[in-house]
This record gives sequence, structure tokens and C-alpha cells, in this order.
Amino acid sequence: MICKQCGNELAPNDKFCGACGAPNDAAANQSAQPRYEQPVQSEQPRYEQPIQQQYGQPAQPQYGQPTQPQYGQPQYGQPQYGQPQYGQPVQPQYGQYTQDQLAGSVLKFGILGLVFSMLIPLLGIIFGAIAMSKAKNYALTYPLVGKAKTGRILGIVGLVVSIVWIVLGILAVL
Repeated sequence: MICKQCGNELAPNDKFCGACGAPNDAAANQSAQPRYEQPVQSEQPRYEQPIQQQYGQPAQPQYGQPTQPQYGQPQYGQPQYGQPQYGQPVQPQYGQYTQDQLAGSVLKFGILGLVFSMLIPLLGIIFGAIAMSKAKNYALTYPLVGKAKTGRILGIVGLVVSIVWIVLGILAVL
């Protein structure tokens, strides 16, 4: 290469002439061009390119596009069947009971155990045992307070009174 100002010979990488200091236009143009002749190819697909689906695999969603829900999956903003919405009380599904219903059941069997312990002691033992069993199951999920605790106490009292009546009946016969 030759300098346009003074005619001095320049190396291809020289940006300025060593004799006169004039800029080398050819070197400046080379530095402005990209250094690589071929573009580097990425291993990952670009987001603009569609993803090709292979047989036997579910379709992959593209970024930024909403997906269609699969069978059995809830859509956003819609409650599933049996799921409560915000601000609504929880309704038990078939075969399930609320905490209050379970506590009421323990209390009912405790009362029956106490009442039948004085009338028919064998039924008092049965109802007292059922009340204690229901109270035990209730305590696995909820704290044993209120109706459930009262029903358990009445079941124990009914069980003890029934046993006392049975023992007194046996002693009276002997």
C-alpha cells in the first residue's frame, strides 16, 4: 500500500503513515468490516424459528405464545372442579365432612354412650367406644377442642359408668 499524501510505502495494518502522519483509509476500512468472514452458528434454536415436533413427543410451546391446556389441566383464572374460589367457603366433596360435622359426630356418640350406660350398659360401652374412636380420628387432623373434646369426655364417662353397672349387676346376681 502506498500513502496518498506522500507516496511512502505502508504496511496493510498501519492506520497512519509513518512519514507524514496521514490516515491510511484502507486500514480504517478494514477495521470497520467484521473480523469473521462466516457467521458463527449457534447450537440453540433462535426464538423466531419454529420448533419442529418429533413423533411421540408433546409439542413444546414457543416463548411468548399462550399454550392450550392439556386434558385435565386447569386454565389460568378458572377453578378446577371441586376447588373453592377465593372468598367462598369450602364445600366438602362426597364422603367428606367438615370439621364441625366431625366434632358434632363425636359429641353425639359421647352423649349416646352416657345415656345408654344407665339404661342398657352394653350399648353404653359400644357408643362410648365409638365416641373415643371418632375423637382419636378427629385429633389426627384437628385440635381436640370444643364439641370433639366434650364428646370424648362423655364417651369415657359413659364407658366407665357402663362397666360399673355391669360389674354391680354381676355382683348382685352372685
